[in-house]
Amino acid sequence: MFQGISYDYSNAAVLVTGGTSGIGLACARGFSDAGASVIITGRGSDAGEYDADLAGMEYRQLDVGDRDALYALGSSLSKLDILINNAGGSQGDEWGAEGFDLSLDVNLSSAFHLSSACKKLLAASDFPGGASIIGIASMTSYFGFELTPGYGPAKAGLVQLIKTLGMSWGREGIRANAVAAGLTRSNLTSFVIESMPDMVEETLKRQGLKRTGEPEDIAAAVLFLTSPAAAWITGQTLPVDGGFTTGMG
Repeated sequence: MFQGISYDYSNAAVLVTGGTSGIGLACARGFSDAGASVIITGRGSDAGEYDADLAGMEYRQLDVGDRDALYALGSSLSKLDILINNAGGSQGDEWGAEGFDLSLDVNLSSAFHLSSACKKLLAASDFPGGASIIGIASMTSYFGFELTPGYGPAKAGLVQLIKTLGMSWGREGIRANAVAAGLTRSNLTSFVIESMPDMVEETLKRQGLKRTGEPEDIAAAVLFLTSPAAAWITGQTLPVDGGFTTGMG
């Protein structure tokens, strides 16, 4: 999947929320190709509802905005080495109270609650380099975007949550890191890419690498951060953004 790089995740148990498309699916496939046992979640009743090839991965229905469902999922697992809190996205009219609150639940609170639900299993992991929690952050973790007054603050909060988990759970052998995705092609960003060409052009102009990201670009960073090669990295957020955060507007 990744040219020139191979990982060995045999015997690792991995859970990827929102693993039916985009970044989540790229992560799930990367782990599966490297030998891991992978569970993915989605909101559909079964895997057959999705166009993507989900063969070789176990599917679980999950609404990450449902707190009880998050703890039920955690309780149902018998082994877990790596948790990828990927599911999320903008939640309707975030300038309205309902949309704002739901965006915080889906993009921030869910990561805390599912991580908490899985903590005992992660602490029992014997995976080389330690168990890992990964959050998928965003450029809105750092910059304001007028269309997402809920999503942006939630992703900013995710960065701080990762710092706190990294500091607090490291003594139990659990590492926590995040990847802040730049403008990456996915179902989540298709509306922006297709309907806001001027914004896309300005984004690419600021970047050192003049292209939009692909889900595999983000997955590559995720697999590194959960690997033994990153055994002394925790509490960090890695921007994978083509150089956007280092450019001048």
